[in-house]
Amino acid sequence: MNRRNPPAEQRDPPTGRLVLVEYYLTGDQALIFFVTAERAEPELVSLPVDTGELAALVVRFALALDRVTEGPALLEQATAILDHPVLVSLVAPVLDRVRPGDRLCLVPHGPLHRVPLHAVPCRGVRLADAHPVVYTPSAAVLRYCQANRRGARSTALVVADPPGTEPLTFGLVHAAALTGRFDADRMQGAEASRAALLRRLGGPAPDAGTAAAHRPPPGILHIGAHGVFDPEDPMASGVELADGRLTATDMLGLRLTGTLVVLAACRTGVSDTRPGDELLGLIRALLHAGAPAVLVSLWKVDDLSTAMLLDEFYRGLGDGSPAVVALHRAQSWLRRRTAADVLAYVGQARDSAGTSHPAAARLALAEARIRLVARDFAGATDTAQVALSLAGTARDRQRVEGVLYRARFLAGTGKGVPVDLDRRLYDSFFFWAPFVLVGDWD
Repeated sequence: MNRRNPPAEQRDPPTGRLVLVEYYLTGDQALIFFVTAERAEPELVSLPVDTGELAALVVRFALALDRVTEGPALLEQATAILDHPVLVSLVAPVLDRVRPGDRLCLVPHGPLHRVPLHAVPCRGVRLADAHPVVYTPSAAVLRYCQANRRGARSTALVVADPPGTEPLTFGLVHAAALTGRFDADRMQGAEASRAALLRRLGGPAPDAGTAAAHRPPPGILHIGAHGVFDPEDPMASGVELADGRLTATDMLGLRLTGTLVVLAACRTGVSDTRPGDELLGLIRALLHAGAPAVLVSLWKVDDLSTAMLLDEFYRGLGDGSPAVVALHRAQSWLRRRTAADVLAYVGQARDSAGTSHPAAARLALAEARIRLVARDFAGATDTAQVALSLAGTARDRQRVEGVLYRARFLAGTGKGVPVDLDRRLYDSFFFWAPFVLVGDWD
């Protein structure tokens, strides 16, 4: 699954300008400010926008994405909303002003914090097609994040697979991707606890007398656990670890200066806003703790596509790319993955895990599902039978039995249907666009 010398049209263009694009919504219009180093003053674009309509649109978009596993109609609904003229009108002025190779720093406002502006289609293209995109709550926060840069990243701390929650099937893949490319410490299983993480990264910054007893913060902190957003108390939002929730309030006290934080969980990028557009939630807490940038998701993510995206993202970081470039390349790479590519990736994960790993049944089930999508009904049946033999819980067996029943039915009724291993599985924004980099681009 390594990327080797992509064709010229798939390579990133030469690095150009940094373009800061700041949105501000009033009752009946959107103000868009464009800031570049070559202009003494920002350029202002004003558009008529009903912000009430926009807010309602974003709510419908978020609700559809939250329920997307219930059926394809909900993904179609979310896709249609992303193509709504109101959202398209907010992206069009950006496309009119960027040049090849420009990096974009987007500053959303109000409900736009929950919209993947980099994935909004406009005139057949998206911002993410040709531009690395980073988000920031404000220009002031961007300067604060840049002040927390610490140079090259060579170390990592991986917190993954805490017990007591629904397992992330590909959590071991995330951990392996980091361990193989960085000097990584791991807190896994029961060791992936709130208490252990607070001991490792909590407390006041060491002074000259205590520095010897403290390890410096890692270059990368990867947390592979389920995220929870609490709309009633955003600072109680967090990630579920072995001994309870690591909340945004907890994160305020961590020592993360110079640490790129990756939250490989669902909706970790969702925050509440207050008057003045102050963000409340995980992003604010982690940036306040010194992280120059945070990679978070805007909606419930697909486990397999997330594993592939993050694996490629870490490959780029390991090669020395800035975080925003590594993310852009990983997104572009994921959009081109075929069923054959994904099956090869899952096969590698199954080989690494073996049949005794707790995730063995779920890995086999993931392969069976991909084979169904590729219309390899016989292969899906065989793989689902293997998954059933490995299933150790009633819930796993129930999931496998549903896929096995469907595979057998289609194997009987779909004879003669050609297998399609060349189909691109992740070209929908739902798979490649949920993760956004917030803070510094480096």
